[in-house]
Parts: sequence; C-alpha cells; structure tokens
Amino acid sequence: MGATRSLIFQKLHRTYSSQAFDSQDIWAGNLAIELDGVSFGPTMARTFLEPGGKVDCRISVEMYVSGIDPGRVRAEDLAAKLWTDINALGTVNKEGAYQADPGVDIPMDLVTDACGCPCLRGNNLVFESPLLTLTQTGVFHYTTAFSADGSNDASKDWVLLNDIAHNQDGLIAVSPDWVRGCPSVTELCVRKVGASVQNGRFVSGTFRAAMNVLEDVPTDVVYLLPFFEPGYKDLYTGEDVRKGKLGSPYAVKDFFRLDPHLVSPLSTVDLSELVMGGWIRDKDLQDLLPPQLQSRFGRDLERLEDWIAQVGQDVLTQIVGRAELRMLIQRAHDLDKRVIFDLVLMQTSRDCPLIQSHPEWYMLDDLGQPKIHQIAWLVYSDVALLDLPFNLRLQDFLSRIAPFWIQTCDLDGVRIDASQTVDRPFLKQLINRIHQVKPDALVLGETLCELQEAVDIPTDMIYALLVDFHRDVDHAEPYISFLEHTFGTFAPRTVAVAYFENHDSVRATRIWRERFVGWLEADGGLKTRWQKLAGQADLDLVMALLKNLQCSLINVTVGTAGHVNMAYALEWGTTWGEETETDFENPTLLHPEHRHGPIRGALVRAYTCLYDLNQDLPELREGHIYFHRNSFDGGDPEDRVFAYTRHRADSALLVVHNLDPKMEREVRPTLQLLGVGIEAVDLEPVFDSYSFFGLRETAEILYSEGGLSVRLGPLQSIIIRMKLKPLSTLEASGCQDK
Repeated sequence: MGATRSLIFQKLHRTYSSQAFDSQDIWAGNLAIELDGVSFGPTMARTFLEPGGKVDCRISVEMYVSGIDPGRVRAEDLAAKLWTDINALGTVNKEGAYQADPGVDIPMDLVTDACGCPCLRGNNLVFESPLLTLTQTGVFHYTTAFSADGSNDASKDWVLLNDIAHNQDGLIAVSPDWVRGCPSVTELCVRKVGASVQNGRFVSGTFRAAMNVLEDVPTDVVYLLPFFEPGYKDLYTGEDVRKGKLGSPYAVKDFFRLDPHLVSPLSTVDLSELVMGGWIRDKDLQDLLPPQLQSRFGRDLERLEDWIAQVGQDVLTQIVGRAELRMLIQRAHDLDKRVIFDLVLMQTSRDCPLIQSHPEWYMLDDLGQPKIHQIAWLVYSDVALLDLPFNLRLQDFLSRIAPFWIQTCDLDGVRIDASQTVDRPFLKQLINRIHQVKPDALVLGETLCELQEAVDIPTDMIYALLVDFHRDVDHAEPYISFLEHTFGTFAPRTVAVAYFENHDSVRATRIWRERFVGWLEADGGLKTRWQKLAGQADLDLVMALLKNLQCSLINVTVGTAGHVNMAYALEWGTTWGEETETDFENPTLLHPEHRHGPIRGALVRAYTCLYDLNQDLPELREGHIYFHRNSFDGGDPEDRVFAYTRHRADSALLVVHNLDPKMEREVRPTLQLLGVGIEAVDLEPVFDSYSFFGLRETAEILYSEGGLSVRLGPLQSIIIRMKLKPLSTLEASGCQDK
C-alpha cells in the first residue's frame, strides 16, 4: 500500500466513526447531477420525459483529504461508487404491499487529465459516474460511498457519503413532458355543478352535469374535488358530526366507492346506453358483485327493476357512477383536456370502517378513539386523523387508491392534499405507483406552506402560494419580491400552479366588489371617472371583474423559463366572476347562468381569449423574465404599475398592469436592459383587458427613438408582443453616420 493510499485509508476507515468525521481532516460532499446541461444540487433535480424518450445524466461528488498532495492521488488509491434506483419504480406483491427497489451500485471514475493526474476543484478530488439514461417518469434517489481498502471483492469496506459529512441523498423528479408546457387548471366541485334546491331540498350536482360544462372550461386540466363516498357520523357515539348541512367531501368513508349523490338518479339512467357504449366494464362486475352473481349477471337486461333485482340499488349506483365518471373523462379527452382528482391522505370520516378493522392506523385521543384533525384554530371535527408517517401498512393501503381509480376510470392523475405533510418516502412510493400504471400521469402537490417546506416535494407541479396573495396587493414591489424569492428557492424547471382564489377562500371578486362599492360611494370624482370609462354600467362590478382578469393575467405571464414557470389555475366560477364561494359543505348554489350576462359574459370571453393566447405564445413557456422596477428611471413613482418582459432571443412580451383602481398611470420601460444592443420592432398589442368590456379608453403605446412609453387606465392590463433584433455594431455603439 502506497503512502498516499495508506494515509487516506487511515483517515477514512480507522480514525473516525460514522458521522463523526473531522471535516478539516477529511470531507466529502458537493453531490450533484447534470441533466440536459443543467446542474442540480441534491435537494431536487427536475427534468421532463417524452413518451418513449430518454434523458442523459451524470452524477458527481467531491472529496478532500488533508495532509496529501491531491495531484498525486491515483484511481487505485481511492474508489467511489454510486448507488441509485433510477428508472426503478419498485414492485407490488400479490398482497398489494409495495416494495421499494433496492437500487444498483455503479463504479465512479476519478476525473483525471490525459496523464492520469486528478482534475481538481480547488483542493477537492472529483468523481463522476458514467453517463446514465433516464427512461421512466417517477421519483428517484442517488448517493455515493468511498473506499480506500484496496480490495476488489464483495468484502470491500465502503463508507457512505452521509457518514463522512452532513449531506443528503440526491433527489430526481422525472415528469411527463407535457407538464413542461405549464398546463392550466380548473378546480371543480362536482357537488355544485348542476346543483339545485327542489322543495327546500338540496339536489347535488352530478358527473353528467360536470361533463356538460367541460366545453366552457378554459383550461387544460380539470381537477375534481374528492368524489369518494363521504361519512357523516361518529362510529362510537352515533352523533351526526358532518360539517355544515351537507358534510365535507374530505371526510371519506370509503376510498373505493363513489359518492352516490354524484350519480344520476337511477330512474333517469338509460342502462342500455351504458352497456352498448362500453361504459360498464367487466372490472366493475368483478369489483362490485359477489362471485355467485357475476356468473348470473346478464348485461342485456333492459328494465331497471331487473338490474336492481339482480344486483341491488346500492351496487347498481356504483356501477352507473363509474360509467358516468368514464363518460366525463372521455368527454374531456375529446376536448384535449385531462382530468385529475383530489387524493385525501391525512384522514377519513369518523364512521369509516377502517376505524374498527385497523385502529392502529389512527392517532388516538386519551379515550382511545381517533383524534379529530386540528391545525391551529381550524378544527375539523368531522374527520379521524390517520397516523400516517412511516406507517407502512397504512401507506400500502393508501397508495393503492390513485392507481385503482386511474386504471378503473381512465383518470389522468391526482392532486395530493397537503402534500408537504406527507413523509417523503411515502410520497415517493405514491408517485411511483401512479407512474407504474400511467407514465404520463400528472401528480400535483398542494403546498400551501412556507416555501422552504416545499423545496423537496417531488410532485410534477406544486402550488405557487398566491391564493389570497393577489387580493390585497396593489403595488408592484411586493409581487416582484415574492416572485424573486420563489424563483431563488425552488429547483430550476419547477412548474407551480398559481391561483388567486380556490375552494378554501372567499371569492376574491366579492371582496373586490365590496371594496370598490365603498370607494365609489365615498368619492364622487372616482365615480365620475369610471362613468366616463364604463358609462352607466354596474361600475363596482366592472372594476371587480377587471381586477379578477388582471390577477389571472399575472398568473399566466409571470413565470420564468429555467427557474419557476407558472401554470395558471381557476376555480369553477372564476371565469364569470362568481361571488358565492364554493362552500361545498352547505346547500348554496353557484350562478353559471351569469356567463350569459352582458358584463360577466365579457369576462367569459376574455378568459377564452386568455386560454387561446396561452397556447399560442411560446414566450410564456420559454421566455425569461425581467422586472421593470419602478425605482428605475421611467417607472411609476408610486409603484402602482407592475411591468415585466418575458423574452427570448428573437421575441418578447411586454406585460403591463395598472394596479391602481383610481388613476391612469404611465411607465417608460427600458428594453435595452434585455441585452446589449437589442432593439424592439413590430410592436403588436395582443391582449387588452379593457377591450372585452367595451371601455372607452384604451392603452396608449408610444415607441420612438426616445424609447417606449405605455399609459394605462385604472386596472387596465395589456400584453404587447415584440420582435427583437440586434442593432448594428455602429448603432449599438452610438456611432451612426450623420
């Protein structure tokens, strides 16, 4: 054993115990992965995979050893190996239990020059893996280990990277390529779609009713709130503990049964249509019928009473429910939309049968009964809290739910409720079981938490934490500061869903409208100003809908390629300025008929245009962002204009919002800051929020040798598309011939 290897061997294998190494004496770290030319640290790496495609990657790590000349180290002195489970999604045994893949060990090479001398980073040795190929969507890990014992057999003594210094295993999220395009999302509560009150009784919306509104949903993805069978009572006391009058769909009694209220009344169902259309499948009969009925069941029965006599009304409702859910999803697919559903993991209803069959799956109170769920002052008295962290049998059960419904009804993915609360090994298991059955599934993780709590959540999309943020922000700097913090927090290529309202919040349009009513009543000059703009229309409503549209336009346009890109999201009703909150626990009704009114109908048309625009402008997926801060020359001195440019090499979008509901504002954005010697030509306004409402003033855009000037009316937003071209050398230097 040479002197160099002997010293490394002593420090690595003999001097220190696990996790007690002296980092000034021997250290290892800077674990990294390169994907498509982008380097990521171990916390999170993100990439996208086309169907049948592949992505190459290479993993590196560094080591420092004091007391040696690192330039004299040779490959035989110190070995490194990579452990990874890339492309391995784990397995599920016959009992349905999930087994994580053990992964593989891969030798790593000491990076050297042509003479065999180490290529150092500072004083650190660098080891690299061979080129690896990702061919599977999912979540994967990697780490490294080191050895200086010189053995070449299975008894070789390896020391793990994380035992040498404080490190973490590397994490890779491989998402389906279509997610790269920032698909837009509409949240939809089936219970409220087509709902009515008849003879004082609330009649729930249904899958069929939801299917009929899909054509009017101006987004790429429809996200259904929980559609499982809910529970209402406490198993031990018999007390009705439902929230509100209807109960919450988040209080799940049975994850493998549909809420019967979401199914059309059986008396209205044409069963022959479902049979002939292939909407009822053999799997339904296998799942829902006892074996003796499966052999006798005849799908050619024409009369409803014959079906019920054969299978029972409860079972038939489940069969019809699955059929109607499939019809909804197929209709969405025909419209080039996808459908995902809300997966509840933290709780069940208080009358869920699992409470008796698996009491060890629940957190228990002092009386030995399941705890209610409470977060700070929010008390969810209708649910029983699951003891989820590292409860492997429970996790096996819960991770079956999403694959079951994806396979059974052709769903396209899930939204994971409160994903930041899920322990990360289980989150990985859940995502990988989903990708086993549908490689291009979308897994959206709710992350309404501090940004740092979400950095290692490997779902395909996360939340942008903008719900309610828009409602009270009326200056540009808070937007810019929050967005720059977001961009700097998450891994490159993160896609984040941006709402301004959802089912947990009061309708923003209602709050804005109430605010504007007060201002108009108190300020005659403001009322006169808006009458000049909008005539004798409902001024407060026009103002509120402009603010509604402005916030969605921000959500569509404010991301940045290579860092965090935004996918805008709506709640059903946002597009017509709904003022009644979803409130799924009570028999309130939404007002989709407002879509056809003259003022709210204008908002509907604007959202349709916004959807088309999002499809047609590549800058919204590929463009980088530059914020035109008002603190620079040409900005609005009161910081009421939010302006930024999404730019590519040859084109850009200038987006300008007047956040002020009272006054016109003007800015002079400096486009030269996008690059040295760049000139904007062919300015084309492609979106003007005023134009949809027929307001009498439009944006004033002036472009000359003196620069660009944009003047907007109150609450007006515009998008200007520009072609960019480099100035000639003389023009760029200011040395033009006279």
